[in-house]
Amino acid sequence: MKIKMPTMTECIMNGNTISINKALTLRDQADNRGVNREDYLCTKCRQLVRAHKSGGSVGAHFEHHKRNPDCPFFKS
Repeated sequence: MKIKMPTMTECIMNGNTISINKALTLRDQADNRGVNREDYLCTKCRQLVRAHKSGGSVGAHFEHHKRNPDCPFFKS
C-alpha cells in the first residue's frame, strides 16, 4: 500500500496563515503590478515554500524551495 504524503494547502505570510487560493491570488496580483512577491513559509518547519496552481490530477498546493526531509510536508 502506497502512503500518500500530506498536501500543504496553507502557508504563513507576514505572520498570518493563508490558503493556497489566497496565495495564488496575491502572487498573480503582485506579478500584474510588477512588484516583488511576498515570502511564503511552511506552517510546520517555517522554511520557504512556493505556491503551485492545480494541474492534471494534482490540486493547488505549496512545495518547499529546498529539500527538508524533517518536515511532515516534505516530498522527495
